[in-house]
Amino acid sequence: MSSLRPARSGAALALAVALLAPPPAVAAPEKPAVHAPAHGKTAKGRDEAKTKAAPLPAGAFAPRVTPVAPTLAPPNLQGATLSPAPSATPGDVDPVYAAFQRGLWLRTMMLAIPRAEAGDTAAMTMIGVLYEGGLGVPIDLPKAAKWYGLAADKGDREAQTALAQMIVSGRAGPKDMARAWKLFSAAAEKNQPIALFNGAMMLFDGRVAPHDPQKATAWLKHAAELGNIEAQYGYATLLSDPENPDPDPLTAARWMREAAMSGFEAAEIDFALMLVNGRGVAKSPENAFVWFRRSALRGNAIGADRLARMYATGIGTPADPVAAMTWHILARRQGLPDIWLETRLADLSDAERARAEQEANRIAARIVGVEPDEAPQPAPASAPAPTGTPGAPPPARP
Repeated sequence: MSSLRPARSGAALALAVALLAPPPAVAAPEKPAVHAPAHGKTAKGRDEAKTKAAPLPAGAFAPRVTPVAPTLAPPNLQGATLSPAPSATPGDVDPVYAAFQRGLWLRTMMLAIPRAEAGDTAAMTMIGVLYEGGLGVPIDLPKAAKWYGLAADKGDREAQTALAQMIVSGRAGPKDMARAWKLFSAAAEKNQPIALFNGAMMLFDGRVAPHDPQKATAWLKHAAELGNIEAQYGYATLLSDPENPDPDPLTAARWMREAAMSGFEAAEIDFALMLVNGRGVAKSPENAFVWFRRSALRGNAIGADRLARMYATGIGTPADPVAAMTWHILARRQGLPDIWLETRLADLSDAERARAEQEANRIAARIVGVEPDEAPQPAPASAPAPTGTPGAPPPARP
């Protein structure tokens, strides 16, 4: 693959806008009645009210219920779809793939065309990849589908998978889920990881493929074993689902950690929840804190919210209300409300809120790769400092 740094994606730009743009100035929320003593707002009254008003909610670190849903993986030009079949000669390097991996797109096309014309299915697939991704040539989805189709008809598992993904996303003409299932199924029988995962989702769903949870589970497990990160997360979620008649928390935790170590964001959150609750692993709030922080520093709003709760309660780390407010602000900027944290942190002073806002801006700039002096500055002292509200547990993963 090319060593050039890719342009920032639309999702990354949206994250940058959400994190760096300070929210509109709003009045600080009214504090609950238990925080306002009837006979004046003394320090003693605040302390007494705080102990009564904000106990840690029972579900603060409850496991997320994220059953495996029949969601197909998005089209992907990275990873297994582009993996060449093992060479017949150990140590032999395919010049087409060597050129592709070096980012020499035109040379890749030049080398692939004569081989494709001679019936080489891997070369046909590569030409499809170049046209689909606009690598060295203008994007041409009909040509990509044509070349994938030629290779798929000859049984190439990578072409079958790539064409099925184009069909599912509507980039190869009208969506034809029956044809997509046929292609995924054929590639899955040849142990293509992405096809195994997507085929498993269709088997769980049962609308196009036959409803077969047992076969779907086997395919999901096999895809996980072959290194597909989405399958690792899906299989772990399946085994940890409380509605699963045959749960396996230990195996679930192992696969969740595997996906988390590969950087799958949902797995980072769920593995941290396993650690903080001791589900399938030894209970370790300190290690959960590390995972939540890792997720939060990558811009994950749920990670920021859970990190804020750990700072607010002193679970897994020394209590630090200002740090809690900092991460609370960052999660709130991405739209996650957390009324419990609003209540817990309601008595922070204006100076503490200003410090939290300034630190949130600094962290946001770091996350999105902006120089500190380009980051938005804290709101003027005359404007009420916004109080972040990071979130309630995330909605169930679709």
